[in-house]
Amino acid sequence: MTARTFSIEAQPDGGAKLTLNYKEAGQSGLQRMSCAVSQDDLLQLVLYAEALSLRRHYGHPVASEVSADGLTLRYDPDSPELHVERRSGYTTQNATIPVRDFLSRMAEMTDICIAVGEASRHGPCLKALLDECARLSGLGVIAEPDAADQALHQIQEIVFLLLVQDASTRGSELARNLRKKASRDQALEMVNATLCALVAELLLPCLGLGDTRKQ
Repeated sequence: MTARTFSIEAQPDGGAKLTLNYKEAGQSGLQRMSCAVSQDDLLQLVLYAEALSLRRHYGHPVASEVSADGLTLRYDPDSPELHVERRSGYTTQNATIPVRDFLSRMAEMTDICIAVGEASRHGPCLKALLDECARLSGLGVIAEPDAADQALHQIQEIVFLLLVQDASTRGSELARNLRKKASRDQALEMVNATLCALVAELLLPCLGLGDTRKQ
């Protein structure tokens, strides 16, 4: 039931429409799976895709899944296929997508989410803080400079999206610190802590870490 075609298109409301055409064993013709995801759910899919990409290319792949309003994606590190399950009422559809195809299509959605984050109230300030603190002195087993730069870039994107989401939450401590110049150091510490946590979660134990503060 591997998808013959897979697409995900941005929608005017900030969400996206996901469509798969796949061949089911024992049936003639192609089956179609289609669903809309909200802006919040799209962000979760983007974060999942970015984390999956990092683990596959630079870290330690692990089994994982993400769910979004009746849609569930499951990854098995021993398989090149991503399992997709769509539930709508009493109907359940199952198909698979080559992981490389999923990650390729999701790259555009990542760019869209980044652009939305940059245009948000705290986006510019968070970008500035992230640029100030996000300096890894070494990326361990990533010997190629270009690969190390790409890994750092992806980590920064994930951190930025998480921080924008945090800052937009009602009662956010990060948002309070961002609004006050006197609390800038606290905001910087929060950004740096998120960066360190993500590197540890997504790239360790395969990578060695250096100091993540700007020298």
